[in-house]
Amino acid sequence: MARNRKKKPQSPPSRPAAPSGVQPGLDTARAFDWRNRTDLVDLGIVIGVALALRMVFFYLNRKYNPMFTFPVMDSLYHHEWARDIAAGGTRGTDAFFRGPLYPYFLALIYKLTDTSIAAAVFIQHLIGALTAGLIYLTARELFSRSVSLVAGLTTALYWVLVYMEGDLQLETTFIFLNTASMLFLLMAMKRHRLWMFAAGGLLLGLATIDRPSIMVFFPVVPLAIYLAARRRPAATRGWVARTLVVAAACAIPIMPVMIRNYVVARAIVPIGASGGVNFYIGNNPASDGSTAIVPGTRADWWGGYNDAIAIAERAEGHKLTLAEVSHYYFKRGWEYIQKHPGDDLALMAKKFRMFWGASERANEKYIYFFWNLARMSRIPLPGFWLVAPLGILGGVLLWRRRSELAMFYLFIALYSIGVIVFFVNARFRLPIMPVMTLFSGYATVYLVHAFRKKRFALVKSLAILAAAALLVNSDFAYRKQMKTYSQAVSNYMLGNAYMQMGMKSAALDHYEHAEEICRAFPEQTRAFSRDVDYNVGTLLWEQGLCSRAIDALERVQGNDDYATRALDCLGDCYLKRRDVSNATRVYEQLSRIAPTDPRGLTGLARCAAMTGDLAKAEDMLKSIIDPGGAVYPPAYIALAEIQRDSGKIDDAIQSYANIAQISGYERDGYLGLVEMYRRKGDIDNAIAALNKAAAYSLPNDPTIQGLFASLRAPR
Repeated sequence: MARNRKKKPQSPPSRPAAPSGVQPGLDTARAFDWRNRTDLVDLGIVIGVALALRMVFFYLNRKYNPMFTFPVMDSLYHHEWARDIAAGGTRGTDAFFRGPLYPYFLALIYKLTDTSIAAAVFIQHLIGALTAGLIYLTARELFSRSVSLVAGLTTALYWVLVYMEGDLQLETTFIFLNTASMLFLLMAMKRHRLWMFAAGGLLLGLATIDRPSIMVFFPVVPLAIYLAARRRPAATRGWVARTLVVAAACAIPIMPVMIRNYVVARAIVPIGASGGVNFYIGNNPASDGSTAIVPGTRADWWGGYNDAIAIAERAEGHKLTLAEVSHYYFKRGWEYIQKHPGDDLALMAKKFRMFWGASERANEKYIYFFWNLARMSRIPLPGFWLVAPLGILGGVLLWRRRSELAMFYLFIALYSIGVIVFFVNARFRLPIMPVMTLFSGYATVYLVHAFRKKRFALVKSLAILAAAALLVNSDFAYRKQMKTYSQAVSNYMLGNAYMQMGMKSAALDHYEHAEEICRAFPEQTRAFSRDVDYNVGTLLWEQGLCSRAIDALERVQGNDDYATRALDCLGDCYLKRRDVSNATRVYEQLSRIAPTDPRGLTGLARCAAMTGDLAKAEDMLKSIIDPGGAVYPPAYIALAEIQRDSGKIDDAIQSYANIAQISGYERDGYLGLVEMYRRKGDIDNAIAALNKAAAYSLPNDPTIQGLFASLRAPR
C-alpha cells in the first residue's frame, strides 16, 4: 500500500526586496479586514478627513461664489442635458457628442431634488470622499498600513479633487469608477477570482461611457493581467480567459450606447463623437496646447459647438452628422501633423511640459481665482507641485515591483499620452492623481524611514526627488503670467452671474474691474475685452451715465448683434448730450451694418428732430412704422414725441395710444396720454389715462402721485 504523501504547500511568490537600509515593512501588504477594528478606524479616518474638508468647501463655496448655481461652459452643457433628461426629453437625433453617463447620473439627482445644483454638488463631494477610501483600500493590497494611510489621506486632501467636485463636471464620477475598477482588477489578479475580474471590467465600462478617453488604456489591460499572472506560474495559463471576462464585462455598459448611436445616427460611434474636434483643437497651427477652442469659432460653448459644425459643413459642401464632423476634424488634425511634423513635435513637447507642470490650467473657470474666492487658499493642502515629484520618486523606488504594479504604471503612462495627444488642462490631467498618490504615499513613508535608518538611501532619494521637483515646478511662472488674464475673465464671469441674479449694480462693479485690467493689458485680454466693454457700456447707459458709457461703447467693434446694440446705445448717449454730429455718425454706421434694422433710421430721425427738421423726422419714422407688421416701440415713442413737439396734439394722442398697447410700454404710453390730454384741457381723460398708468406702476409711485395731485388741484 502506497504511503500517502502530503502535498508540499506552494510558497508565495517572492517579492523584490526593499532597498537596503530601509525598513522592509513598507512592502508588506495585508488586505483590509472588515472585521478588524483598526482597519475600520483607519478607513474611517481617511473618509472622515476627506468629508470634513469637502463640507467646509461646500459651505464656503456656496456662501462666497455667486457662480455656484450659475454653471458655465461644460458645466452648463451637462446641466442643460441633465434637465432635458429629467424632464423626459432626449438629446437630439444624432450620436451622443459626449459620454452620457454623467448627464444621466445628474438627471437622476435632479429628478429626486427638483433640479438642485447644491444637492448634485453635495453628492459629488460624498463620492469624492469615497474615492479617498478606495485609494486607501488599494494601497492596503500593496503596501503597509502606514503607506496606505498616507496615500488615502493625500487623496482626501488633494485640493484640486475637492475643487472639481464643486462643479458639474464628470471627473468626480469618472475618477471614482476608474479607481474602483483598478481596485477590483488588482484584487482579482491577486486572488484569481473571476467575479472580481468581471466587476473590474464592468466598472471600467461604466468609466468609459463617462469619459471615453479611458479607452486608450484598453490595449494594455491584457498585458497588466499577464504580467501579474506571470508571478505565479500556475496562474499564467488562465490569463487569456480572465482578459476575456474583463472585456465581456466592460462591453456590458458600452454596447447599449453604441447600439443607440447606430440606430439614431446610422454611424458606428462607440460612445461620443467629440474626439475629432478635440484632436484638432490640440493639433492645428493656432493651438497653444491648452485652450479648448476650434480656431475661427466663438468662445462660448454652444457658439463654439455650432460654429465648428458649420465650418466642417461648409468645407464638405453638405450637412454632416456628428460622426462625420468628428471624422472631418480628425482628418484635418492628421493633415497638420503630416505637413508640419516639426511644429507638431514641438507642440507635443510643450503639452508634455504642461501636463507634468505644477500649474493647474483651466479652460473654463480659473481654478485659483475661484478657490481663493471660497476662502480656501488659507488652508495649506497638497497639490500637483508636491504629489507629482513624490509620485515620481515612488515610481522609481517601486520599479523593482513593476510586474505587480504594471497596471498602475501603464495607466499613468497611457492616460497621460492620451491627454497630451489632444490638449492639456487640469480636469483632463486629474484622473492620474489618485494613482499617483499610491506612489507618493510610498515615497513619503520611505523618506521618513530612510531619514531614521540610513543616510545614503536618504541622499539618493532626495536627489531623485529634487530632480522631479525641478521638472514639475519649472512652470511656476505660468501662474504669475496668467494672473492678469484670470483676474479679468473671472470678474467678467462673476458679472455675468450677478446679471442672471438680477443684481445689476454688483454685475457692473465686476465688469468695471475686468475693464480696468483689459485696458491695462490689452494683448492678454483681447479674446473677451469686447464683451466686457459691451456689458459696461450698456449697463451705464441703462443708468443714464452717458459720459462713462460712451468710452466703453466706442470700443465695441464688429457687425453682429452686440455691435448694433452697442451703436444704438452709443447714439442715444450722444443725443442725450445733444451731440448731434456724433449721434448721426453712429446711427449712419448702424444703418450701413444693418440696413433693415429700424434702430438706425429711428436714431437718424431723432437726429433730424434735434436739428429742428421735425417734418423730415416724422416722415422718416412713418416710413418704418407698419401697423400691420413688426412693432419697434422706440420708433413709436420718437414719433409721438416729434408730434408733441410739432404741436400735433391729436396725432400724438393716437401715437401714445398705440404705445400703450405694446407689452412693457403701457406705462410710458399712458403717461404720454396724460400730458397730451392735459395740454388739450381734457382733465377727465387725463385722469382716466393716469389711472391706467397707475395699474402698470409700483404702489405709491411718486410720479403717479404727483400727477394725481396736480390734476385734481383746483383750477
